[in-house]
Amino acid sequence: MPSPIAPLSRAVGSLLDRSRAHFEAVRPRSGAVAVGLVLLVTLSTVAGVLALGAAFDATIDSEVTVDNPDRPPEATCESFGDDDSLIGERCDRPERIEVDVGEELRGATGDYVAYGLFGVPVWWGIFALALHGGARLAGGSGTAGDSFAIAAWALVPELLRLAAGLAAIWYALSTATVDGATIEAIANEIVAAIGTMEGPLLAASAVVIAVQWVIVVSGLEAVHDLDRGTAGTVAGAFAALAFLLAAV
Repeated sequence: MPSPIAPLSRAVGSLLDRSRAHFEAVRPRSGAVAVGLVLLVTLSTVAGVLALGAAFDATIDSEVTVDNPDRPPEATCESFGDDDSLIGERCDRPERIEVDVGEELRGATGDYVAYGLFGVPVWWGIFALALHGGARLAGGSGTAGDSFAIAAWALVPELLRLAAGLAAIWYALSTATVDGATIEAIANEIVAAIGTMEGPLLAASAVVIAVQWVIVVSGLEAVHDLDRGTAGTVAGAFAALAFLLAAV
């Protein structure tokens, strides 16, 4: 009796064969291609951070009263508030002001642009070196440059996770009621709304990690000359770690 998973096994094998052929074709120019791919993911991540800020601004229409950050502490104003100085002028400002929460979150999100600019290349380097070490321990014969190329291709599916995350957050916030009276209350409401998307986000992560597994396995086969079983084990260790991190 044929195994019920035989069709799936053949499909995965076909994907691995085609992916391996791709790596064998691009190997002579893998360095330039790898840098281009990392640049693509980096710029896309920056755009994703800005899009997240736009999502907060577009879906959260609440105002709260907060301490005015441009006004000195009350003790300072009691001592110098009557002076004809910059401190005195600032003490004339109101103690509390109304702020648009969506706009504030958009501004705060912009602080994470540096993650896209520097975090993606750093993560690429760490992953590539770890992958190279695992391949060498398994008997691989490829160079460090080959491992960097594999890692660069494995980063590309992260664009799918980025798009899925943005869509899920936008949907969660647009369908939730965010009307807390304080920043802390609104923050809790936002966390709760995004938490309802945990299942779909984990499913998207599983799909992305599966695609990355195929890429890494075929890359290890093509450029490190590992057999499929060994390559699958090495890639599986990284995939398991990635899924655990996604599930946390």
